[in-house]
Amino acid sequence: MKNIKLISFVLFTAIATSLALTGCGPYPTEHAVEVKNHETAFVVPLEGDSKKDQAQFMSVEYLEKAKVATKRIIIPLRKRSTGRAWFDYEWIPLARVIVVDRSPVTCQWLEKDGIKVESLDSVGFTAGVNCTGMIKEEDAAKFLYYYPGNSLTEVMGKNVKGYIQNILAREFGSRDLSVCQKEKKDIVLELSKELTAHFAQYGITISSVGIADGMLYDNAEVQKTIDAVFVNETRVKQAEQEREAQKVINEKELSIAQNERAKAEEFAKAAEAQTKMIDLKIRQMEAEAKLEAARRWDGKAPGGVVPSNSPFLFQFGNK
Repeated sequence: MKNIKLISFVLFTAIATSLALTGCGPYPTEHAVEVKNHETAFVVPLEGDSKKDQAQFMSVEYLEKAKVATKRIIIPLRKRSTGRAWFDYEWIPLARVIVVDRSPVTCQWLEKDGIKVESLDSVGFTAGVNCTGMIKEEDAAKFLYYYPGNSLTEVMGKNVKGYIQNILAREFGSRDLSVCQKEKKDIVLELSKELTAHFAQYGITISSVGIADGMLYDNAEVQKTIDAVFVNETRVKQAEQEREAQKVINEKELSIAQNERAKAEEFAKAAEAQTKMIDLKIRQMEAEAKLEAARRWDGKAPGGVVPSNSPFLFQFGNK
């Protein structure tokens, strides 16, 4: 009898010990969230005064206060009972970390993904668009408030693209096709102005937007006609440029000829003046010689007269 009781006690102790060892609750494992340099984190409590917290959560100011500057966030835990036994419990987080990625996002909507519009004269075409958006540090709370649970890439692909569609449809739809082609730059400037102002109030900074890859027309014949017109206009412009170039050449050659003529005239004038000056010099020398002869004459007639055909001008003395 004693042996039976002893065996029963040992078995009961073993079973109790086994249950105690296998019935321990979960260990409170620490949970940490790493925040990267291009991210902004918000720590939102999951418990507390639900009415008060719910009202505060629906505001940008509340999220701004919940923003943290640390790069590693430790989430606090609380034990919650899940059954009647002492080991029936679990650890639940008391806060939630929401991370906003602020990295710039560039989207290109080309060809079949482009913006489909129609001109005032009912010519349909697709405009390729290139757009880049980003979230500034000071706008992270605003972005999270207006787009909770959405990344910037998702917002760019849906909201931003949709807004671009509305603006381009309005601008191109109010102009004939020929005007659309000429005023494409003005349309892009208006798009950039409205797009930037609109999404700034939602925490998104549009750094650039523009038309990319030209205008793809729904009807291929339209493009052929435009190409033909462009070729003809190019030929006309080329002919005009050649005429202008020849005109410049002709004017240059005429200018050179006029300069050469002017130089020749000046040279002739200079030669004539030089000839006159030499003639005057000769006359002056003759006058000076006559004057010198007159000074030396003693008033007597010359002893001999040179014949008219003599090569000598004077005869020096008589024999």
